Amino acid sequence: MNAHTTRRLARPTAIAALAGCTLAGCVSGLRSNVPAQQTYLLNPAPGTAPTDMPVAHQSLQVLAPTAAPGLGTDAIAVLRPGGRLDYYLGARWAAAAPAMLQTLTIDALRPAGRFSLVEADSGPFPADYVLSLELRHFEAQYQDDGPPTIHVTLIASIGRRSAGEPAASVIADSTIKAQDNRMQAVVAAFEQATGEALRRVLAAVAALPPDR
Repeated sequence: MNAHTTRRLARPTAIAALAGCTLAGCVSGLRSNVPAQQTYLLNPAPGTAPTDMPVAHQSLQVLAPTAAPGLGTDAIAVLRPGGRLDYYLGARWAAAAPAMLQTLTIDALRPAGRFSLVEADSGPFPADYVLSLELRHFEAQYQDDGPPTIHVTLIASIGRRSAGEPAASVIADSTIKAQDNRMQAVVAAFEQATGEALRRVLAAVAALPPDR
């Protein structure tokens, strides 16, 4: 095969590779076409924590959540038909999703008054209770060309550190349809779904007797 023939065969391959890159949303090459990166922070609606929690003097440590594959980053996950995992181009969370959920859980529990101290697992004090979280779903699910449905699932277990087993567990699942197929609407739906999931987790925490 001569050099002229080799160049003719290589050109379609290069074009196909470039087309595949475009469909996958990769950003190498022409930087002028890359959308500006936008960072989003979740602020679930007020009233996430129950107002009737029994008051206690025990402390609680919220462990860093584990995450399902593909959800442990600051990329905003998208689940497309056929189970294809993708991410929004030019948008990300202000922190990795598990760290963000840990902070939101702590912020929701502190004003509730159920525990005298609520801290992350990096805190300096040993706690009476431990809350573990698993982030099973945290993605925008597309079924057609319309707005996505936001799916948030938290699996929470809480128990005394000394007991070695959970006193209560809950699967908090929430789905919210975004009002529009724009990032502002998608993030608003993430906030609503996350708030609902957290309310269910905190309800399980509130159900614990104060002196258990």
